Amino acid sequence: MKKSSAFTLAEVLITLAIIGVVAAMTIPGVIVRTNQQEFKTGFKKAVSVLNQAVTMNMAIDNESPADISDQNEMIDYLTRRMNVMRGDVTAGSNTAFYTADGFRYEVPSTDISNCSATDPCIIAVDVNGDRGPTSATERDSITNDYPTGDETRVPDIFAVMITDVSVQPYGATAQRTMYQTD
Repeated sequence: MKKSSAFTLAEVLITLAIIGVVAAMTIPGVIVRTNQQEFKTGFKKAVSVLNQAVTMNMAIDNESPADISDQNEMIDYLTRRMNVMRGDVTAGSNTAFYTADGFRYEVPSTDISNCSATDPCIIAVDVNGDRGPTSATERDSITNDYPTGDETRVPDIFAVMITDVSVQPYGATAQRTMYQTD
């Protein structure tokens, strides 16, 4: 008589339980890292798109951000060369617009004039649109150099500065996100 060897039901259940526990511990971390990488990539794309808009306006219309005198002119300047899906969204005293890639660009009502290297204009870019995790308080404080600090979490909203010739990340977290390798 031949004896067959196989796993018992108890052994299979214990193995599945161990795999389930390991998966439950690792999957949330993988999801967070994936989201943060998505935010980093989105921010780099947003800066690139803004730089292209500035460059095209300078090349085609011979108009520099230094020629801008208020919030409405800044919005018109940027949206002229971007794929805007929805514009003129009021956010308190600020005005925002959305592009086809789901990004939200918010232009504050203050300090938008004659953007130059010595006095840049600051706007907010939310790479996740209106979806979380950005709260309304964080969104309202973006023009006050948010986000800054030494935290390692990558937010979904960043400040960028527009000078007379380019767009650059503004603030410690935005610069770290843009220039630091993984």
